[in-house]
Amino acid sequence: MNTKTLRAGIASCLLIAAISGCDKNSSNSVADDAKKMTEGAADSVKTATDKAVTDVKQAGDKAVEAVKEQAKTAGGEATGIIAKAQSLVSEKKYQEALTTLGSLKDTKLTDSQQKIVDELKAQIQKLMSSDAGKSVGGLLGK
Repeated sequence: MNTKTLRAGIASCLLIAAISGCDKNSSNSVADDAKKMTEGAADSVKTATDKAVTDVKQAGDKAVEAVKEQAKTAGGEATGIIAKAQSLVSEKKYQEALTTLGSLKDTKLTDSQQKIVDELKAQIQKLMSSDAGKSVGGLLGK
């Protein structure tokens, strides 16, 4: 009786294996499909990442160019204001020249521009002092 039961069990296992269709080809095709899907996803991620990197780089380059352009514009405006102040000094309009230079207080100046502004302010103050002394002297009859 044990042999009959054993034979029936083996036959059942063989029957189940045959019905389920387990073979190497079907498991390989599932693995191949999974591999293809993974590679496709990896390619998509790489493409998207490359595009994002390119977009960020281009945006950064544009920002740098914009800052450079603003610096040129600010530098040009500062140079114009300095020239105007120098012109006012030559016309002996010292207070107007100081006011004009005061408009540069929030402007980022180059080192050379800052040096010119400082020297011009010192020159204006010196000229204002000497003119004030001459005026007082003239009033006193000296």
